[in-house]
Amino acid sequence: MTPSIQLTHLADGQALDLADLENNTWQQLQSALKNESDGFKTITLATCTADGADARMVVLRQVDAERKYVWFHTDARSEKVIQLEAFPNATLLFWDDKRQVQLRLTVETRLHTDDYVADEHWKDLWVGSRKTYLSEKTPGSEQPEPYPGFPVNLGDDLPTEAESEAGRKNFAVIECRVLTMEYLHLSRAGQTRARFQYEPVRKSVWLAP
Repeated sequence: MTPSIQLTHLADGQALDLADLENNTWQQLQSALKNESDGFKTITLATCTADGADARMVVLRQVDAERKYVWFHTDARSEKVIQLEAFPNATLLFWDDKRQVQLRLTVETRLHTDDYVADEHWKDLWVGSRKTYLSEKTPGSEQPEPYPGFPVNLGDDLPTEAESEAGRKNFAVIECRVLTMEYLHLSRAGQTRARFQYEPVRKSVWLAP
């Protein structure tokens, strides 16, 4: 049974129960989509490999708070895609320095490349973001000199809409079904930690920090 009488607080002193805390956290994730400087906009993606763990930063691209899904983009040729195809479960780590809040999401991923999901995300991507998908080089491949991650002849210029379409074949969307979300708020007045489990059954609990 979810305890509803135990309360935590937002920075403004507003009391929250577990349900309020969960809803507020998902709202903050959705708000991050519209604010490039939001701490939740960038994520550390931790994956499994045959040699151990790997991690890198990705950008939050879409949030479905009702269904508990999040999405990010990547190059279809990248190592992370190979890793996620072999080990679909991953961890997404968020940190908001201003709010002093850490979120840790355990997720089950699904790759989208040549389907309507990838098409819809690509359609909404501006040419500045599409530019990196024009790279002729496989991400992580050794190069004889520094390589900017897009055709050298482009320099500081942006491709046209038509030119950017050449990058579509390298574009991938990673869909993440959230299995659990763990919340941690750091404060001198006391830490607040909670876990929201969505699979295989829903459960919300307070945790010792």
